Amino acid sequence: MSLLSPVEGWYSKKVSKDEKMWIAISFALCVILFVWMVLWHVFGNQNPSNTTYRTSPAEYIKLYEAYVKKNSRGNDNGIPVVMPEPNSDVIMLAQMWRWSPVLILKKDEWYNIHLSSADLLHGFSLQPVNMNFMVFPGYDYVLRFRPNAVGEYKVLCNEFCGIGHHTMIGKIVVIENEADLEKYGYTKDKLSAPNTATAVTDTTTAATTGEMAEAEMVKAGEQLYALKGCNACHKLDGTNQLAPSFKGLWNTTAKVKENGQEKEMLIDEAYVQSSILTPQKHITVGFEQTIMPTMPVTEDEIKQLTAFIKSQKN
Repeated sequence: MSLLSPVEGWYSKKVSKDEKMWIAISFALCVILFVWMVLWHVFGNQNPSNTTYRTSPAEYIKLYEAYVKKNSRGNDNGIPVVMPEPNSDVIMLAQMWRWSPVLILKKDEWYNIHLSSADLLHGFSLQPVNMNFMVFPGYDYVLRFRPNAVGEYKVLCNEFCGIGHHTMIGKIVVIENEADLEKYGYTKDKLSAPNTATAVTDTTTAATTGEMAEAEMVKAGEQLYALKGCNACHKLDGTNQLAPSFKGLWNTTAKVKENGQEKEMLIDEAYVQSSILTPQKHITVGFEQTIMPTMPVTEDEIKQLTAFIKSQKN
């Protein structure tokens, strides 16, 4: 908007030749781009999926957790690894700040990849092939997908989603046969057969939390650490970029803010339970900008997560 009013009668003046030229060029470009957009949609190779379902974040998270528990082959830096059967449905979750699970796909096989967000808008950007899709919460996008080149591909978030946006990097590995897995660090000792992991977090089984051995509790907590997205912020290598690392955290003291007042608290069972159920009650000093969501967890799952945190010694 101009700061000064235009001179009276400006609209009756003739348009100069150079302005006419730029108007003509701009109009021609608009027409060309409009036609090219239509042609690219019809003949291009990156048309977005036209299969979309309405869902809710809570419903999709349940679907994701059930899928990973059933099909997990191990983990990669805390992220579950899944190697789905060709022509099957694959559930992938976008969540601050991670893509999960890691997918191991076979070259020249078709897959139905479901994408949805657990919290806010994310952008699915597969690099270096530069495939881009918007991922909104409340929608399940189904991508009919056939990888045609082996290699390790990164999944980036190309929509700014908060302080940990730059750490939101997922992975898709394309192989020709299982012998290729070792090229990408997936040795036999790291991957297990599907459906062999016991659903230790299922309280309807005979092995309830009270009857679990400590090792089983830790294993169950490790599963939850990956499934619930704790690994997006709480690392196990001692780094404290987005939130306190779980490494060596147990039985130490932390400076927290409660109702605006700073105080020290011991990291014990009560602290972990409070942090999970009411994460905004005690905010760790130095991490005020990282908002921890309230997670849907049971009492048994809290105990399992506590056992896992307790096991992460220096």
